[in-house]
Amino acid sequence: MENHTITNKQSEILTLLYKFRFLNRKQIQTMLNHKYPSRIFNWLDELKEKEYLNYSYQKNFDNLPAVYSLGKNGMKYLRRDKSIGKKIDKVRKEAKCSTRFIDHCLFIADIHLSLLSFAQSNKAKLNFYTKTDLSGVEHLISPHPDAYFAIEAKNGNIKRYILEIFNENLRTNILRQRVKAYLTYYDSDDWQDNTNKPFPEIILVCPTVKLKNHIYFYLKNKLDRKEPIFYLSVKENIAINGLVPEVLEKVKINNED
Repeated sequence: MENHTITNKQSEILTLLYKFRFLNRKQIQTMLNHKYPSRIFNWLDELKEKEYLNYSYQKNFDNLPAVYSLGKNGMKYLRRDKSIGKKIDKVRKEAKCSTRFIDHCLFIADIHLSLLSFAQSNKAKLNFYTKTDLSGVEHLISPHPDAYFAIEAKNGNIKRYILEIFNENLRTNILRQRVKAYLTYYDSDDWQDNTNKPFPEIILVCPTVKLKNHIYFYLKNKLDRKEPIFYLSVKENIAINGLVPEVLEKVKINNED
């Protein structure tokens, strides 16, 4: 790799792309908390020219922003980070990712931004970990969820959540198997025995209302105690409103009011 010099902000952009895999320009600007789009464009253009990142852009009536991912030199740069190192090898096939996977990553990034806004408006602190961040983490359900996050209120109380997003065209039996895996994971006491934290509440995001209702009644028949706590939502509602309490439906057990 040529010895290019990049700014701290450009380095931060690369780290964000490692975390989320794919981001558009608007998401990057918001995550950097930067007011001037022109500076973002300049940083991104320089990184493109030096092959630190890849991008795709299609002209369309929706005027959607370009989507970025790590390029070969960006991966080499991050490989030198001790906290990342060889884990960067797991994201080397960005160019071969499907449109569905890219949209999935962009949706997770939007969820992160909505949670960040929610936390800031409530003077709380957000810690958000993507599947990439969770690589190698023990005592967490496997395969790992799309995200794990914690919100610390200003009074010090911390609520922890696991986030799982189900894509379109997922067969109902596969979806039920994954939900059953969460119940098995809870019953294994792996989290409870090996961490000093309460078991996270589980948020399942379904592609349709029909599937959400199906999983609701499936869980209602399976649950006979108050934990684990499940919340269900529909992807479209989150896309419009963000991941806020109003879009979440708690699964109530039969003896719960």
